[in-house]
Amino acid sequence: MSESLAIVMPVYNEEISVGKVFDEWIPALEKLNIQFCFLAMDDGSTDSTFNILKSYQDKYPNKVKALHHANKGHGQSCVVGYKLAIQADFDYVLQIDSDGQCDAGFFAEFWASKNQAPVFGYRRSRDDGNSRWWISRIVSLVGLIGTGTWVKDANVPYRLIKKDQLASVIGEIPDDFHLANILISLKLRQKYCLKWIQIHFRDRFGGTPSIKTFSFARQGLKLLKQLWLS
Repeated sequence: MSESLAIVMPVYNEEISVGKVFDEWIPALEKLNIQFCFLAMDDGSTDSTFNILKSYQDKYPNKVKALHHANKGHGQSCVVGYKLAIQADFDYVLQIDSDGQCDAGFFAEFWASKNQAPVFGYRRSRDDGNSRWWISRIVSLVGLIGTGTWVKDANVPYRLIKKDQLASVIGEIPDDFHLANILISLKLRQKYCLKWIQIHFRDRFGGTPSIKTFSFARQGLKLLKQLWLS
């Protein structure tokens, strides 16, 4: 029996993009002959996103699960999905975003490296602007200051993790930790050697980011405070 893969995908108001993500990723995963299922975590969307998720669940009942909860934020939505994937006993967990920036063309290399997991994408180049590149570098610096651990792209949403590795850190993530994905990266690096694969981060398929660039200074200060307290 082939090894199984859960794709945890947090979704918030992505009615323009999320269907295109499924249309790209499902054929790419089928081509690799992987037993997979999307855990599409709707984070309290206020547009037609959840209806779109349900339509894909109807179309692919064994490959898409549309799940809804009240708004928790991107990081905590990932945590909910991670815990569900662990409980369902998937062998591996992939996280991607729902806006189209994660190119399925890189995934074959991730899957070929799965025995070296955790496998993280490193956004060497990106189409969403220099400000976002600098924000990612600053996030890594804040992580180093807050924990003494360096992760060169700590908030990258393109990551493949073995179930047991994920299970070893997920219980250490507080329920109120806002940027939980960053803390998960740091916890994994403290226990394991991360495998890095260079990726290109595309522009969004459409819509606007839920977190605006100008708000990252405030988010960074909150992150540093929470890291010191965690």
